[in-house]
Amino acid sequence: MHVSYPIWLRRASNPGAMVFAILFTFESLARASLATVIPLSAHELLGDARDVAVLYTAVGLTGLVGSFSIPFLIRHFRRRWVYTGGAIGMIVAAGLIALHTLPTQAVGMVLRSFAIAAMNISMSLYIMDYIRRRDLTKVEPFRLMMSSGAWTLGPWLGVYLNARFGHGTAEAMSAVSIVCLILYFWYLRMQDNPAVAASTRPPPSPFAAIRRFASQPRLRLAWIIPFARSTWWAMFFVYPPIYAKSSGLGAEMGALLVSAGNALLIFSPLVGRLAYRIGMRRPIIYALAGSGICTLLAVVLYDFPWAVAAVLLAGATGTVILDALGNIPFMRSVRPWERPQMTTVFRTYIDCSELLPSILFSALLTWYDLRAVFLVSGLWLIVVAFVALKLPKRM
Repeated sequence: MHVSYPIWLRRASNPGAMVFAILFTFESLARASLATVIPLSAHELLGDARDVAVLYTAVGLTGLVGSFSIPFLIRHFRRRWVYTGGAIGMIVAAGLIALHTLPTQAVGMVLRSFAIAAMNISMSLYIMDYIRRRDLTKVEPFRLMMSSGAWTLGPWLGVYLNARFGHGTAEAMSAVSIVCLILYFWYLRMQDNPAVAASTRPPPSPFAAIRRFASQPRLRLAWIIPFARSTWWAMFFVYPPIYAKSSGLGAEMGALLVSAGNALLIFSPLVGRLAYRIGMRRPIIYALAGSGICTLLAVVLYDFPWAVAAVLLAGATGTVILDALGNIPFMRSVRPWERPQMTTVFRTYIDCSELLPSILFSALLTWYDLRAVFLVSGLWLIVVAFVALKLPKRM
């Protein structure tokens, strides 16, 4: 007897836009629930914004180096095992951070960084296997829109739970979300592309992969745009909550600011529709410039905490546009047979966006206050807006 399943159930069972959106939502909830808990916890343990920047520098450097081992893992094991291993690493990292000591905090942050890299690289390969290039402007914004609830609620809820019920509560919620992700992922039983399946051949040297990536102008441009976006988000998750706490707004208000910025992800499908009609080039350029200007206004209005919160929230609007479109130039440009190595190099924009600003901010905060962080962040986005003018007009 033929059984007809509801359309939504079929879409949630067969790899496609809905499946990748659900997986990303589980991952987002796990990450978002600790997004503001981690920097605030680090600030409690270290007591100074500069020391927090130094810790993030060390974590970013370790994560960047470790991420280059992921193509080796993908070639020697099935991609599903690398993704699952990353998910389990997220659970262990949450447990370490919950102990709330400086050594476990540092180790947990490093493990979390590597685990996120393993999951992101594996999932990016799955997306490029199952989604056609011309559909990316619809799928990527939909994936972000589905996760908007997690990114909206998580940053505030994590801080609230730990403040109300003690350290470890938010970390437990993060771990439960990852368990749900693992169960759903193995229910799907997604198949690997034979081009990136397990192999006994030695993978290319990481340095060779970097040289190959850097030799392609479109890939270089495709890297710098999400790198700029990610540097802004790395700043937004760490320093506005610290500013809110030190300026009198309070830690929970800082977390609410981060949540409000992420709530804008719900408008991602509108960005996708706009890009489908007029292309990605103009929205990307205007978003970079607009976010940069808003961030610079935070320097001018520094003594007015509510005004700073408002302009930073406005800056998040432009950055959400970049979230919806920023990865697509890479996905359209990379050659299929180079995806594992080039995706690993491309994904370094995340680690570099945490590492390089942290080095700079730790130096600046030695002599200046948080205004220096907002100033550099705003100017950087405006510079990249000019670089983005090189995007092909037909893109």
